[in-house]
Amino acid sequence: MDPGDALNPVSIVSGAGIKVGEGTVLHPQVGVETGVVSNVFYADSVPITAGLLRVLAEIGTGSLPNQRLNIHASGDDQDPGTPQTLTTTSTGDFQYSANLYASWDQYLSTNSDVAAQGGLGGGLLLRGIVHPQRPLQFAFQEHFGRVIRATNFESGDDTNRDVNGLSLRLNYVPRGRSLSGYAYYQNTIDVFESTSFANRLHNLLGVRVNWQWLPLTRVFVDVSGGYFTGIGDSQKVDSFPVTAIAGIQTALTLNTTLNAHAGYTNGFYASGPSYSSVAAGVLFGYRYSPLGRVTALYSYDHQDSINANFFRDHRFQGSIEHYFVPFVVFARPELRLRQYEGTIVMGTTGTTRNDLIVGATVGMRYSFRDWIAGTLDYQLSVIQTDFAYDTGSGLVDDPSYVRQELLLGVRAAY
Repeated sequence: MDPGDALNPVSIVSGAGIKVGEGTVLHPQVGVETGVVSNVFYADSVPITAGLLRVLAEIGTGSLPNQRLNIHASGDDQDPGTPQTLTTTSTGDFQYSANLYASWDQYLSTNSDVAAQGGLGGGLLLRGIVHPQRPLQFAFQEHFGRVIRATNFESGDDTNRDVNGLSLRLNYVPRGRSLSGYAYYQNTIDVFESTSFANRLHNLLGVRVNWQWLPLTRVFVDVSGGYFTGIGDSQKVDSFPVTAIAGIQTALTLNTTLNAHAGYTNGFYASGPSYSSVAAGVLFGYRYSPLGRVTALYSYDHQDSINANFFRDHRFQGSIEHYFVPFVVFARPELRLRQYEGTIVMGTTGTTRNDLIVGATVGMRYSFRDWIAGTLDYQLSVIQTDFAYDTGSGLVDDPSYVRQELLLGVRAAY
Protein backbone atom coordinates (compact mmCIF):
# COMPACT_ATOMS: atom_id res chain seq x y z
CA MET A 1 0.00 0.00 0.00
CA ASP A 2 1.35 3.41 -0.89
CA PRO A 3 1.68 5.69 2.13
CA GLY A 4 -0.30 8.24 0.18
CA ASP A 5 -3.26 5.88 0.48
CA ALA A 6 -2.73 5.31 4.19
CA LEU A 7 -5.12 8.06 5.21
CA ASN A 8 -7.98 8.19 2.75
CA PRO A 9 -9.56 11.65 2.45
CA VAL A 10 -12.93 9.91 2.92
CA SER A 11 -12.22 9.25 6.59
CA ILE A 12 -13.12 6.09 8.50
CA VAL A 13 -13.86 8.09 11.68
CA SER A 14 -15.54 11.45 12.16
CA GLY A 15 -15.96 13.84 15.04
CA ALA A 16 -18.13 16.85 15.72
CA GLY A 17 -15.47 19.09 14.22
CA ILE A 18 -14.61 22.71 14.91
CA LYS A 19 -17.10 25.23 13.57
CA VAL A 20 -15.32 28.23 12.06
CA GLY A 21 -18.21 29.91 10.26
CA GLU A 22 -21.77 29.54 9.12
CA GLY A 23 -21.98 26.08 7.57
CA THR A 24 -18.17 25.55 7.66
CA VAL A 25 -16.57 22.99 9.98
CA LEU A 26 -12.96 21.83 10.36
CA HIS A 27 -12.49 18.07 10.83
CA PRO A 28 -9.02 17.16 12.14
CA GLN A 29 -7.93 13.54 12.34
CA VAL A 30 -4.78 11.80 13.56
CA GLY A 31 -3.60 8.21 13.57
CA VAL A 32 -0.66 5.90 14.14
CA GLU A 33 0.13 2.47 12.71
CA THR A 34 2.93 0.03 13.34
CA GLY A 35 3.80 -3.36 11.98
CA VAL A 36 6.15 -5.20 9.67
CA VAL A 37 7.01 -5.14 5.94
CA SER A 38 8.44 -8.38 4.53
CA ASN A 39 10.24 -6.99 1.46
CA VAL A 40 11.25 -3.33 1.74
CA PHE A 41 13.01 -3.17 -1.65
CA TYR A 42 10.62 -5.31 -3.75
CA ALA A 43 13.48 -7.78 -4.35
CA ASP A 44 13.09 -11.04 -6.26
CA SER A 45 15.40 -12.88 -3.82
CA VAL A 46 16.85 -12.39 -0.32
CA PRO A 47 14.15 -9.91 0.78
CA ILE A 48 14.89 -7.51 3.63
CA THR A 49 12.26 -7.41 6.39
CA ALA A 50 11.82 -4.37 8.65
CA GLY A 51 9.45 -2.85 11.13
CA LEU A 52 7.42 0.20 10.12
CA LEU A 53 6.00 3.10 12.13
CA ARG A 54 3.51 5.33 10.31
CA VAL A 55 2.09 8.60 11.68
CA LEU A 56 -1.03 10.03 10.02
CA ALA A 57 -2.72 13.41 10.03
CA GLU A 58 -5.58 14.99 8.14
CA ILE A 59 -7.65 18.12 8.31
CA GLY A 60 -10.74 18.63 6.23
CA THR A 61 -13.33 21.30 5.77
CA GLY A 62 -16.28 22.00 3.58
CA SER A 63 -19.44 23.98 3.12
CA LEU A 64 -21.38 21.05 4.61
CA PRO A 65 -20.56 18.24 7.06
CA ASN A 66 -19.12 15.10 5.44
CA GLN A 67 -22.30 13.08 6.02
CA ARG A 68 -24.20 15.51 3.74
CA LEU A 69 -21.69 15.30 0.87
CA ASN A 70 -22.04 12.54 -1.70
CA ILE A 71 -19.12 11.45 -3.86
CA HIS A 72 -19.83 9.85 -7.23
CA ALA A 73 -17.37 8.35 -9.71
CA SER A 74 -17.30 10.35 -12.92
CA GLY A 75 -17.89 7.14 -14.86
CA ASP A 76 -20.61 5.96 -12.47
CA ASP A 77 -18.85 2.56 -12.51
CA GLN A 78 -18.19 2.10 -8.77
CA ASP A 79 -14.47 1.82 -9.52
CA PRO A 80 -12.49 3.65 -6.76
CA GLY A 81 -9.80 4.43 -9.31
CA THR A 82 -12.15 6.55 -11.39
CA PRO A 83 -11.75 10.32 -10.91
CA GLN A 84 -14.46 11.65 -8.62
CA THR A 85 -16.60 14.75 -8.34
CA LEU A 86 -18.89 16.11 -5.66
CA THR A 87 -22.66 16.46 -5.68
CA THR A 88 -25.06 17.34 -2.91
CA THR A 89 -28.78 17.49 -2.31
CA SER A 90 -28.49 20.64 -0.23
CA THR A 91 -29.32 24.10 -1.50
CA GLY A 92 -26.79 26.80 -2.31
CA ASP A 93 -24.94 28.04 -5.36
CA PHE A 94 -21.57 26.53 -4.38
CA GLN A 95 -20.65 23.49 -2.31
CA TYR A 96 -17.12 22.24 -1.69
CA SER A 97 -14.89 20.07 0.44
CA ALA A 98 -11.13 20.28 1.04
CA ASN A 99 -8.84 17.73 2.66
CA LEU A 100 -5.15 18.06 3.47
CA TYR A 101 -3.63 14.75 4.55
CA ALA A 102 -0.13 13.50 5.32
CA SER A 103 1.70 10.39 6.44
CA TRP A 104 5.21 9.91 7.79
CA ASP A 105 6.78 6.47 7.31
CA GLN A 106 9.75 5.49 9.47
CA TYR A 107 11.35 2.09 8.91
CA LEU A 108 12.69 0.54 12.11
CA SER A 109 16.03 -0.96 11.12
CA THR A 110 19.76 -0.62 11.75
CA ASN A 111 20.35 -0.99 7.99
CA SER A 112 21.09 2.54 6.74
CA ASP A 113 19.58 1.89 3.29
CA VAL A 114 16.33 0.68 4.88
CA ALA A 115 16.24 3.58 7.34
CA ALA A 116 16.63 6.01 4.40
CA GLN A 117 13.32 4.86 2.90
CA GLY A 118 9.94 6.20 3.90
CA GLY A 119 9.49 9.87 4.62
CA LEU A 120 6.64 12.28 4.01
CA GLY A 121 3.70 11.24 1.84
CA GLY A 122 0.25 12.71 1.48
CA GLY A 123 -1.53 15.28 -0.56
CA LEU A 124 -4.41 17.68 -1.07
CA LEU A 125 -7.92 16.93 -2.32
CA LEU A 126 -10.34 19.70 -3.38
CA ARG A 127 -13.86 19.03 -4.68
CA GLY A 128 -16.67 21.38 -5.52
CA ILE A 129 -19.80 22.01 -7.54
CA VAL A 130 -21.38 25.26 -8.73
CA HIS A 131 -25.20 25.55 -8.98
CA PRO A 132 -25.86 21.99 -7.68
CA GLN A 133 -29.66 22.48 -7.84
CA ARG A 134 -29.80 23.73 -11.42
CA PRO A 135 -29.88 21.80 -14.70
CA LEU A 136 -26.50 23.23 -15.77
CA GLN A 137 -23.71 22.62 -13.25
CA PHE A 138 -19.94 22.99 -13.10
CA ALA A 139 -17.98 20.50 -10.97
CA PHE A 140 -14.27 20.13 -10.29
CA GLN A 141 -11.78 17.95 -8.47
CA GLU A 142 -8.11 18.72 -7.81
CA HIS A 143 -5.98 15.99 -6.24
CA PHE A 144 -2.24 16.23 -5.58
CA GLY A 145 -0.39 13.33 -4.00
CA ARG A 146 3.21 12.47 -3.10
CA VAL A 147 3.74 8.71 -3.44
CA ILE A 148 6.59 7.18 -1.42
CA ARG A 149 8.25 4.05 -2.83
CA ALA A 150 11.60 2.33 -2.37
CA THR A 151 13.74 1.14 -5.28
CA ASN A 152 13.57 -2.44 -6.64
CA PHE A 153 16.98 -3.20 -5.16
CA GLU A 154 18.76 -2.33 -1.92
CA SER A 155 19.74 1.32 -2.09
CA GLY A 156 19.58 4.57 -0.17
CA ASP A 157 17.77 6.11 -3.15
CA ASP A 158 14.03 6.01 -3.84
CA THR A 159 11.46 6.24 -6.65
CA ASN A 160 9.15 8.80 -5.05
CA ARG A 161 6.60 10.42 -7.39
CA ASP A 162 4.42 13.54 -7.44
CA VAL A 163 1.06 13.02 -9.15
CA ASN A 164 -1.42 15.82 -9.78
CA GLY A 165 -4.86 15.18 -11.24
CA LEU A 166 -7.38 17.84 -12.28
CA SER A 167 -10.90 16.95 -13.37
CA LEU A 168 -13.46 19.46 -14.71
CA ARG A 169 -17.05 18.66 -15.62
CA LEU A 170 -19.93 20.57 -17.15
CA ASN A 171 -23.08 18.68 -16.14
CA TYR A 172 -26.49 18.89 -17.77
CA VAL A 173 -29.07 17.24 -15.48
CA PRO A 174 -32.58 18.59 -16.22
CA ARG A 175 -35.18 17.56 -13.68
CA GLY A 176 -37.79 15.07 -14.80
CA ARG A 177 -35.97 14.22 -18.05
CA SER A 178 -34.65 10.83 -19.06
CA LEU A 179 -31.62 12.29 -20.87
CA SER A 180 -28.67 13.87 -19.05
CA GLY A 181 -24.94 14.04 -19.53
CA TYR A 182 -21.73 15.96 -19.13
CA ALA A 183 -18.59 17.09 -20.90
CA TYR A 184 -15.33 16.53 -19.06
CA TYR A 185 -11.64 17.40 -19.12
CA GLN A 186 -8.95 15.53 -17.19
CA ASN A 187 -5.33 16.56 -16.76
CA THR A 188 -2.68 14.40 -15.09
CA ILE A 189 0.94 15.35 -14.34
CA ASP A 190 3.06 12.41 -13.16
CA VAL A 191 6.73 13.06 -12.33
CA PHE A 192 9.51 11.24 -10.52
CA GLU A 193 11.50 13.30 -8.04
CA SER A 194 14.91 11.72 -8.69
CA THR A 195 14.73 10.99 -12.42
CA SER A 196 12.80 12.09 -15.50
CA PHE A 197 12.90 9.06 -17.81
CA ALA A 198 9.15 8.36 -17.50
CA ASN A 199 7.67 11.75 -16.55
CA ARG A 200 4.40 12.27 -18.40
CA LEU A 201 1.50 14.64 -19.06
CA HIS A 202 -2.03 13.48 -19.90
CA ASN A 203 -4.83 15.61 -21.33
CA LEU A 204 -8.21 13.99 -21.97
CA LEU A 205 -11.49 15.43 -23.31
CA GLY A 206 -14.75 13.53 -23.35
CA VAL A 207 -18.54 13.59 -23.54
CA ARG A 208 -20.98 11.25 -21.82
CA VAL A 209 -24.72 10.92 -22.44
CA ASN A 210 -26.99 9.07 -19.97
CA TRP A 211 -30.44 7.71 -20.72
CA GLN A 212 -32.63 6.72 -17.77
CA TRP A 213 -34.38 3.86 -19.53
CA LEU A 214 -36.19 2.42 -16.49
CA PRO A 215 -36.40 3.62 -12.86
CA LEU A 216 -33.40 1.45 -11.91
CA THR A 217 -31.72 1.11 -15.32
CA ARG A 218 -29.43 3.61 -17.01
CA VAL A 219 -27.83 3.30 -20.45
CA PHE A 220 -24.84 5.47 -21.35
CA VAL A 221 -22.44 6.31 -24.16
CA ASP A 222 -18.99 7.79 -23.46
CA VAL A 223 -16.56 9.08 -26.11
CA SER A 224 -13.13 10.54 -25.25
CA GLY A 225 -9.89 11.57 -26.91
CA GLY A 226 -6.58 12.61 -25.44
CA TYR A 227 -3.05 13.82 -25.94
CA PHE A 228 -0.42 12.05 -23.82
CA THR A 229 3.22 13.12 -23.90
CA GLY A 230 6.46 13.09 -21.96
CA ILE A 231 7.77 15.97 -19.84
CA GLY A 232 11.28 17.34 -20.34
CA ASP A 233 13.76 14.66 -21.44
CA SER A 234 11.32 11.86 -20.72
CA GLN A 235 11.47 8.74 -22.90
CA LYS A 236 7.66 8.58 -23.08
CA VAL A 237 6.28 8.35 -26.62
CA ASP A 238 3.48 10.74 -27.63
CA SER A 239 0.06 9.18 -28.08
CA PHE A 240 -3.47 10.25 -28.99
CA PRO A 241 -5.80 7.71 -27.32
CA VAL A 242 -9.42 7.49 -28.44
CA THR A 243 -12.10 5.48 -26.64
CA ALA A 244 -15.80 4.98 -27.37
CA ILE A 245 -17.91 2.78 -25.10
CA ALA A 246 -21.56 2.04 -24.38
CA GLY A 247 -22.85 0.53 -21.17
CA ILE A 248 -25.69 -0.22 -18.83
CA GLN A 249 -26.16 0.12 -15.07
CA THR A 250 -29.10 -1.69 -13.56
CA ALA A 251 -30.52 -3.34 -10.48
CA LEU A 252 -31.59 -6.90 -11.27
CA THR A 253 -33.27 -7.18 -7.87
CA LEU A 254 -33.40 -5.06 -4.72
CA ASN A 255 -30.13 -6.70 -3.62
CA THR A 256 -28.41 -7.37 -6.96
CA THR A 257 -26.70 -4.83 -9.24
CA LEU A 258 -25.04 -5.19 -12.62
CA ASN A 259 -22.85 -2.69 -14.47
CA ALA A 260 -21.44 -3.55 -17.89
CA HIS A 261 -19.76 -1.70 -20.74
CA ALA A 262 -18.12 -2.50 -24.07
CA GLY A 263 -16.56 -0.47 -26.85
CA TYR A 264 -13.44 0.31 -28.84
CA THR A 265 -10.12 1.93 -27.94
CA ASN A 266 -7.02 2.91 -29.93
CA GLY A 267 -3.73 4.24 -28.54
CA PHE A 268 -2.39 5.95 -31.71
CA TYR A 269 1.21 5.98 -30.43
CA ALA A 270 3.58 8.10 -32.49
CA SER A 271 6.22 5.35 -32.58
CA GLY A 272 6.66 1.81 -31.36
CA PRO A 273 3.79 -0.58 -30.58
CA SER A 274 0.23 0.69 -30.23
CA TYR A 275 -3.14 -0.94 -29.64
CA SER A 276 -6.48 -1.15 -31.41
CA SER A 277 -8.81 -3.23 -29.33
CA VAL A 278 -12.04 -3.90 -27.51
CA ALA A 279 -12.56 -2.24 -24.11
CA ALA A 280 -15.01 -4.07 -21.87
CA GLY A 281 -15.95 -4.79 -18.30
CA VAL A 282 -18.67 -6.12 -16.02
CA LEU A 283 -19.29 -5.55 -12.30
CA PHE A 284 -21.74 -7.71 -10.35
CA GLY A 285 -22.81 -6.83 -6.81
CA TYR A 286 -24.94 -8.76 -4.33
CA ARG A 287 -26.10 -7.63 -0.90
CA TYR A 288 -26.60 -10.95 0.86
CA SER A 289 -27.74 -9.31 4.11
CA PRO A 290 -28.39 -5.78 5.40
CA LEU A 291 -24.85 -5.85 6.83
CA GLY A 292 -22.93 -7.55 4.03
CA ARG A 293 -22.16 -7.20 0.32
CA VAL A 294 -19.97 -8.99 -2.22
CA THR A 295 -18.83 -7.84 -5.67
CA ALA A 296 -17.12 -9.50 -8.63
CA LEU A 297 -15.39 -7.54 -11.40
CA TYR A 298 -13.83 -8.43 -14.74
CA SER A 299 -12.35 -5.86 -17.11
CA TYR A 300 -10.25 -5.86 -20.24
CA ASP A 301 -8.41 -2.59 -20.74
CA HIS A 302 -5.37 -0.83 -22.18
CA GLN A 303 -3.60 2.02 -20.36
CA ASP A 304 -0.59 4.25 -20.81
CA SER A 305 2.38 3.05 -18.75
CA ILE A 306 5.41 4.52 -16.99
CA ASN A 307 7.37 1.34 -17.87
CA ALA A 308 6.41 1.08 -21.54
CA ASN A 309 4.24 2.59 -24.24
CA PHE A 310 1.20 0.89 -22.69
CA PHE A 311 -0.01 -2.19 -20.86
CA ARG A 312 -2.99 -4.49 -21.38
CA ASP A 313 -4.85 -5.98 -18.43
CA HIS A 314 -7.19 -8.88 -17.87
CA ARG A 315 -8.39 -7.89 -14.41
CA PHE A 316 -10.32 -10.16 -12.03
CA GLN A 317 -11.29 -8.58 -8.70
CA GLY A 318 -13.61 -9.49 -5.87
CA SER A 319 -14.63 -7.87 -2.63
CA ILE A 320 -16.57 -8.71 0.48
CA GLU A 321 -17.52 -6.39 3.32
CA HIS A 322 -19.50 -7.34 6.41
CA TYR A 323 -20.48 -5.38 9.50
CA PHE A 324 -20.48 -6.96 12.94
CA VAL A 325 -21.41 -3.88 14.93
CA PRO A 326 -19.24 -2.22 16.22
CA PHE A 327 -16.65 -3.51 13.74
CA VAL A 328 -16.40 -4.23 10.03
CA VAL A 329 -14.25 -6.75 8.17
CA PHE A 330 -13.38 -6.66 4.48
CA ALA A 331 -11.31 -8.47 1.87
CA ARG A 332 -10.38 -7.49 -1.69
CA PRO A 333 -8.53 -10.19 -3.70
CA GLU A 334 -7.30 -9.41 -7.20
CA LEU A 335 -5.66 -11.15 -10.16
CA ARG A 336 -4.27 -9.39 -13.22
CA LEU A 337 -2.80 -10.86 -16.39
CA ARG A 338 -0.75 -7.93 -17.66
CA GLN A 339 1.28 -7.41 -20.81
CA TYR A 340 3.53 -4.40 -21.39
CA GLU A 341 4.41 -3.39 -24.96
CA GLY A 342 7.32 -1.13 -25.90
CA THR A 343 9.17 -1.19 -22.58
CA ILE A 344 11.23 1.94 -21.94
CA VAL A 345 14.07 0.16 -20.12
CA MET A 346 15.46 -2.49 -22.43
CA GLY A 347 15.20 -6.07 -21.31
CA THR A 348 17.25 -9.15 -21.99
CA THR A 349 14.06 -10.76 -23.34
CA GLY A 350 12.98 -7.96 -25.72
CA THR A 351 10.50 -5.10 -25.28
CA THR A 352 7.41 -7.12 -24.36
CA ARG A 353 6.82 -8.01 -20.71
CA ASN A 354 4.21 -10.46 -19.37
CA ASP A 355 3.27 -10.29 -15.68
CA LEU A 356 1.11 -12.34 -13.38
CA ILE A 357 -0.05 -9.99 -10.60
CA VAL A 358 -1.76 -11.27 -7.47
CA GLY A 359 -2.93 -8.93 -4.76
CA ALA A 360 -5.06 -9.07 -1.64
CA THR A 361 -6.11 -6.56 1.00
CA VAL A 362 -7.71 -7.84 4.18
CA GLY A 363 -8.65 -5.64 7.11
CA MET A 364 -10.81 -4.84 10.07
CA ARG A 365 -12.09 -1.62 11.64
CA TYR A 366 -13.30 -1.58 15.24
CA SER A 367 -15.22 1.53 16.31
CA PHE A 368 -14.70 2.23 19.99
CA ARG A 369 -16.72 5.40 19.46
CA ASP A 370 -17.75 7.37 16.36
CA TRP A 371 -14.57 9.44 16.75
CA ILE A 372 -12.01 6.69 17.49
CA ALA A 373 -11.39 3.35 15.78
CA GLY A 374 -8.81 0.58 15.73
CA THR A 375 -7.46 -0.68 12.41
CA LEU A 376 -5.85 -3.93 11.28
CA ASP A 377 -4.59 -4.23 7.69
CA TYR A 378 -2.83 -6.98 5.79
CA GLN A 379 -1.68 -6.55 2.20
CA LEU A 380 -0.15 -9.08 -0.17
CA SER A 381 1.49 -8.14 -3.47
CA VAL A 382 2.95 -10.75 -5.83
CA ILE A 383 4.45 -10.07 -9.25
CA GLN A 384 5.83 -12.89 -11.37
CA THR A 385 7.22 -11.95 -14.78
CA ASP A 386 9.11 -13.43 -17.71
CA PHE A 387 11.01 -10.15 -18.12
CA ALA A 388 14.54 -9.25 -17.01
CA TYR A 389 16.15 -5.83 -17.19
CA ASP A 390 19.59 -5.24 -18.60
CA THR A 391 21.19 -2.83 -16.13
CA GLY A 392 23.96 -1.95 -18.58
CA SER A 393 26.69 -2.98 -16.14
CA GLY A 394 26.69 -6.69 -16.84
CA LEU A 395 23.96 -7.37 -14.30
CA VAL A 396 20.43 -8.61 -14.91
CA ASP A 397 17.54 -7.51 -12.68
CA ASP A 398 14.42 -9.66 -12.27
CA PRO A 399 11.49 -7.36 -11.29
CA SER A 400 9.50 -10.25 -9.76
CA TYR A 401 8.78 -10.00 -6.03
CA VAL A 402 6.56 -11.07 -3.15
CA ARG A 403 5.73 -8.43 -0.53
CA GLN A 404 3.57 -8.57 2.58
CA GLU A 405 2.59 -5.80 4.96
CA LEU A 406 0.83 -6.16 8.33
CA LEU A 407 -0.14 -3.03 10.28
CA LEU A 408 -2.08 -2.41 13.48
CA GLY A 409 -3.22 1.12 14.30
CA VAL A 410 -5.69 3.58 15.73
CA ARG A 411 -7.46 6.61 14.19
CA ALA A 412 -9.07 9.45 16.10
CA ALA A 413 -11.05 12.49 14.94
CA TYR A 414 -12.14 15.64 16.69
